[in-house]
Amino acid sequence: MRELPAPRHAAVKLVEGGRPLFTIVWDSRAEAAAPLAAEHRPVREAVRTLRREFYFCTGQYAAVADVRERGKYASGPVILVGPSALTEPLGINPRSLPHEGFVVTTFSNGVAIVGNDSSTDPAFPRATPLLRLGPRRATLWGAYDFLERFFGCRYYYPGPDGCVHPKCDSLSIDPCAYVDAPRFKNRRGAPRELEMVSRTVECSLVGAHVANYLDASRAAFTEPFVSMHSPMPDLWAAANSNLIDRAFMRNLSGKRYFCPTNHYQNYYDVTNLDFADDLVRSHERLYASNGAQREGLLFSNERYCVFGQCDAFCPLDVMQSKDAVKREGLITPAHLALGPTAFYADVYGRFYHRLAEGIARRLPGKRLVVLPYAGCVYPPLLPRYSRLPDNVEAGVCLAKMPRFVRNPEARRVSVDIMRRWQAALGGRPVRQIWTYNAGNTCFEHAVANEFLPEMIAAFGDTLGDVGINVETGIFPSPAPGFAVALHFYYETYCAFRAQWGGAAFNPSAALDEHWRLFYGEHGGELLRRLHATLMDAFLAVSVKNARSGSTYPPDILDAIAARLDEARRFFDGCGDDLLRRRFRIMAYPLEFELDRQRGIHAGTVKEPERRLRFIAGDE
Repeated sequence: MRELPAPRHAAVKLVEGGRPLFTIVWDSRAEAAAPLAAEHRPVREAVRTLRREFYFCTGQYAAVADVRERGKYASGPVILVGPSALTEPLGINPRSLPHEGFVVTTFSNGVAIVGNDSSTDPAFPRATPLLRLGPRRATLWGAYDFLERFFGCRYYYPGPDGCVHPKCDSLSIDPCAYVDAPRFKNRRGAPRELEMVSRTVECSLVGAHVANYLDASRAAFTEPFVSMHSPMPDLWAAANSNLIDRAFMRNLSGKRYFCPTNHYQNYYDVTNLDFADDLVRSHERLYASNGAQREGLLFSNERYCVFGQCDAFCPLDVMQSKDAVKREGLITPAHLALGPTAFYADVYGRFYHRLAEGIARRLPGKRLVVLPYAGCVYPPLLPRYSRLPDNVEAGVCLAKMPRFVRNPEARRVSVDIMRRWQAALGGRPVRQIWTYNAGNTCFEHAVANEFLPEMIAAFGDTLGDVGINVETGIFPSPAPGFAVALHFYYETYCAFRAQWGGAAFNPSAALDEHWRLFYGEHGGELLRRLHATLMDAFLAVSVKNARSGSTYPPDILDAIAARLDEARRFFDGCGDDLLRRRFRIMAYPLEFELDRQRGIHAGTVKEPERRLRFIAGDE
C-alpha cells in the first residue's frame, strides 16, 4: 500500500447512530458498455458487496444511486464506486493505476473507490480462445480493502461463520488517500467445491459464500502464464501414436516409461531432440486450429508454448546410459556435486534450446515456458547451454520453500538457484515459482505458509510478477473429501495475503489480531499459545533439519497436547456454538496428527512410506 498526500478537509462522517448517512453512487451505463460478461462486472459487484457488508455491520442497507440521479444523493455524503463524472474532478485516472490497482481517497463530501478494471488493454486480454482469463476486478478489491480498513471486516473462510462484521454505530474517516496493487498477477490456493467446503466448515453453504470468500481473498488469474506438466502424456500419445517410441524414455531393461492410465508412470525422452521437433509441430497444429487440435497441450495459449516433464523420476543410471548423455557429457561431476535436483540440468538445457529455437523459427512471437523441477531444478551449467534463448520463460519448483527459508543452507541453495536462473534467462526474472508443502505433517501445515513473505524478500528481483503456486492444504490428505486448505484456514489467509502484499505482508501481526478477533479474548489467547507452541516446534525440529514429515519428540507432543486440551475444554464449555465450530475446524487435523505421532512412538502406527520424499526435497 502506498500512501498519497492526504486531501485537506474535515473528517467525513459516514455512520451515525447505527444508520448509514451516505449514498453509494456509481455510473451504471459506463460499465454496461464495457466488454465484460454479466457475472464479471467489478464496479457493479463492488456496489453490491459494499451494500451487503454495510448491512451486516449496521443492520441497515445503504442507499444506491446512479451518478445521473443527483436528486437522490445531493444532500449527504457519498461513496463513489468506479470511475464517473464525479471522480474526474478528483483527478482519478483508472488507466494510470497499476495492474489491478485501486485508489481510495476521501474528499470533502465522501470517499471514492476506483480501480483499474480495464479489459481493453491489449497487454492483459480478458479472454482468449485457448485460455480463459479472469477479469480485472480492481474496484472490487478496493471495496474489500475499504471494508477491512475502516469497518474492520475480515474474511477467513467461506460462509457466515468465517467472516467478522463488527457492529458499527458511528464512523468518521479522517482525510486520507492511498493506492494499492497486487505483488502477483495470478493468485490462487483455496477449494471451490461446495459440498466439500460445507462439510469442512460444518455449515450449510451456497455457491455465493465460496465466491464471496474468493473475492474477499482477491483470488485472480489475469496473466495467461502457466508452468505445468504439459503435454499430458496419454493425450499426446493418442494423437501421435506413431511417435510414441521416440517420445518416451526406456529403462535399462527396455521397458518404456509410458502408461496411458497413470500419469505418474510416464517420462518423456528429453535426450531425443526429434521429440522436441515433434512438440513444435504439435504447437503449430494447435495454433492453426485455434485450439481445436490440442494433443494434450492443455496449458499452451496464444502467448505461450508450455513444456513440463511428466511426474515419474528417471533413475540416474538410466539417464547416464543414454547415448546423447554419454556422447555430449551432459552429466558431469559438477552436476552430481550439486545433488539430485541438478543431475539433469543440461540434459534439459539441451532440450530447451532445441525446443525454443524451433518455436522461434516456426511460431515467431510465441514464448516457451518450461517447468524445472525434480532432477532439473537447476538451470544448465555447461557453457554451451547456460544462456537460454530469449524466448524462454521459467516457472521453477523449489521444494524447500517457503517452509525452510529460516534454515540457512536451504535458503542459500534456493536463492542460488533463483540467481542462476535469472542469469540463464539473460537477466530476466523467474516469472513464477512452485512452492511445496508435500510431505508435511498437519503440525507443519499449521505454520508453513507464514514464511511466504520472508521467501519473497529473500528472492528479491529474481522473482517476477506472475505468481506463486502455493500449497494451502495437505498432500497426501489425512481426510479425503475434506477441504484441508480450510482446516488450516489461517494459513490459507496468510497465503492469499502474501500473494497480494508480497514481502510487506506481516503474518504474525495478522494472526495475532485474528486469534482474539475470531475467538474472543480468552479463547483467542489460548489458541495463540497453541499456535506459538506449534511454531516453536516447527523451527526447532523441521526447519533445523530442513526435513518435512518430522515426527516430534514426546516432550513436544506433550506440550502440544496440553495446549490443545486447554483450548478444547474452554470451547466445549463456553456455550457459544459458533466459537465451538470455528475451533473444531482448526483442531481436527491437529488432533489427528497428535494421535498419529503418538502411535508412531508407541509402535502402533508405522511411519508412512515417503513416496514424496524426492519431490519434497528431502533426498
